Amino acid sequence: MTTPTISTSQLIHYLDVLIASNTPLFIHGSPGIGKSYIVAQVASDKGLELVDVRLSQLDPVDLRGVPAIVEGQTVWMPPVFFPKDPNSSGILFLDELNSAPPSVQAAIYQLVLNRKMGEYVLPAGWRIVCAGNRMSDRGVVFRLPTPLANRMVHLSVEARFEDFKAFAIRAKLHPFVIGFLGFRPDLLSTESVVEDDANPAFATPRSYHMLSGVLHAGHLVERILPIVYGTIGYSAGLEFASYVKVYEHLPDVGAILEGAFPTLDATQPALLYALVSALLEYYDATAVHQANLLAFSYTLPTEFGVMLVKDVILKDESIARHEAFEAWLEKFGEYIL
Repeated sequence: MTTPTISTSQLIHYLDVLIASNTPLFIHGSPGIGKSYIVAQVASDKGLELVDVRLSQLDPVDLRGVPAIVEGQTVWMPPVFFPKDPNSSGILFLDELNSAPPSVQAAIYQLVLNRKMGEYVLPAGWRIVCAGNRMSDRGVVFRLPTPLANRMVHLSVEARFEDFKAFAIRAKLHPFVIGFLGFRPDLLSTESVVEDDANPAFATPRSYHMLSGVLHAGHLVERILPIVYGTIGYSAGLEFASYVKVYEHLPDVGAILEGAFPTLDATQPALLYALVSALLEYYDATAVHQANLLAFSYTLPTEFGVMLVKDVILKDESIARHEAFEAWLEKFGEYIL
């Protein structure tokens, strides 16, 4: 029986619980789903320092430190990245733990078990969070020694579209990316192919973030297809390029937000997903846009009208205070989870 996975938004909640109880945690998850980003965000939100250590790049001596003679005795000098201020508080993030060789994992035993490393003692205000890829991800992964594994809570995390979408809207990712993944959320993460190097790229939240950066630079998709394939993989890239062509058939988004509503073909979901993401991009949070966006949502199929307003709230919470929002909520409130 396999332990159920959790979403990235659930991980934030459980991180809060484990940080408060000073319980070490190991986050299992595929490459590119945002494990490191989430730990850094939680640390920032809580006003905690963050020390990010990539264990796969270290040798045991890098952790134990080098010996020195003090008053005729040998002492071990701890590495500079270990926190030393006894009054400080933060997260010691031991990333890529199960990608580190067994000798490094053995060196970390005492730190996780007893919060010590030789003469070094981790300050009381610091919490230990570890992370690594799953063995099924075909990366360089070593099985954790049983005593080390048994000292930590283990959470298996997977990328889910709704979590990524909330991040994507707040981070202002390109509307092509948001619209495409709304239409094909199953392509947020794809399996890596490592048997050969014919198609080494695969889709992850991280790779879509990279693709968004390329698109924001103003490049036309048809002129950078090899980059698209090389970022999210050939199969997902083909579908992405095909989807982007839908934008050529969108009505005037600016006119919609100024109050001129077109007649739409409700039998074309790809077009509706594209329209929602385009409206979200163009929307500027003025009273005119707020009023017209709420009014236009009534003309869409319910699923897309509700999606449009929910997405805009992530970008502009003040729309919920618009005088027309109460009537909208009265009609569609039951569809908001």
